[in-house]
Amino acid sequence: MKTFRVSRFEFRVWRFNRGNPAGRPYPKLETRNSKHRLHSERGLALVVVLWILTFLSVVFTAFTFSMRTELAAAGNFRQEAEAYYLAEAGVYRAAAEIINADRDVPPDSKSYDALDEHWRTNPAAYENVALGGGHYRVAVRDEESKIPLNGQISPQYDAMLRRLFSNSGVTDEKLLSTIVDSIQDWRDVDTLHRLSGVEDDYYLSLPSPYRAKNGDFETIDELLLIKGMTPEILYGNVAGAQRRTELEAQPPWERELQHGESLGVARHLSIYSSGMVNVNTASSEVLMALGLTAAEVQAVLDRRTQLPFKNPQEFTELIRAILGGGRQGFAVVPGGQSGPANPTQIIAELSQTATVSAKNFSVKSAGRMTGSRLTVRVAAILRNDGTPGRPKLSVRLWSLDPRHGGV
Repeated sequence: MKTFRVSRFEFRVWRFNRGNPAGRPYPKLETRNSKHRLHSERGLALVVVLWILTFLSVVFTAFTFSMRTELAAAGNFRQEAEAYYLAEAGVYRAAAEIINADRDVPPDSKSYDALDEHWRTNPAAYENVALGGGHYRVAVRDEESKIPLNGQISPQYDAMLRRLFSNSGVTDEKLLSTIVDSIQDWRDVDTLHRLSGVEDDYYLSLPSPYRAKNGDFETIDELLLIKGMTPEILYGNVAGAQRRTELEAQPPWERELQHGESLGVARHLSIYSSGMVNVNTASSEVLMALGLTAAEVQAVLDRRTQLPFKNPQEFTELIRAILGGGRQGFAVVPGGQSGPANPTQIIAELSQTATVSAKNFSVKSAGRMTGSRLTVRVAAILRNDGTPGRPKLSVRLWSLDPRHGGV
């Protein structure tokens, strides 16, 4: 090999070996530029490889994240499904308690439903019942313990609503009249509004116009469409769960609500009630809405705690004995004004609204798996169309509450 230099290029020439028939390869010229080009090509290949590895890493990371997300979603779906079936089991347990309570009654007797019965208060069957790796909680209340929102339109019904709203914090007489009259105008089929009520002409003048329904309410929330009604009046505005619980446990005449505070009326109204009020389970507010005074309500509470009313006559006889020759206070008359009350009239009015049994039951059940923070709640309305000793239960409403939380 002979090496020679021309300018800045260096050449290396291989000589042919003439004695070798095969000979050597053709002369190969090597330059410094060729070395630089080779190094550049190697560097470019390394960069390409690094980019490919980076791309594959990104794809792998995204795939891993996607798989983790899908696995988490599948796990949450499984937990939600398990919690739902736990809540469903709670509803079925409540249905069984309602059936058993009515099945134990002799067929020829008149049944009654009270607060101390197992369908209403049963910690062993309702409170944190363990089942299938989780637990459920159940709360049951008969709808007849509430004021029927779709009750028969009458002066007596108007007075009942006025007293309920008044005892729940609506003290302004003008607003009270507007709400009660507007509720009745919303339901009646005519287009004539009451003294303080409204019809289509008012609702169509609103920024988001609509018409009066001219029919019964289908949900309690529908009351928010009524003139004068606010979320505070309907659901209450008491701050703090503990304070609200304490106030609800007190009778209306002992509560000390701050200015503007309200516990709401929604918990005392029902669209599923049969139209009668169960005096064995009704709250103090509902009993006062029937026209009873504080003293009479307290007497009813004391009596049913010791011995539930077995028939409406026992209830009316208690009120008759308390009334004596008459009393000053709320009477079951239109408007609910205070004044002399005729005992015969009061008893007659109470006989039309009072009952001691229930046909419709609201069930709220919450299910949760052990170790999970996800709670599923189910709400159901069950109706008993059977007779004493022969219960016949059916489902009027079944809904899945989208909110998370306990009963």
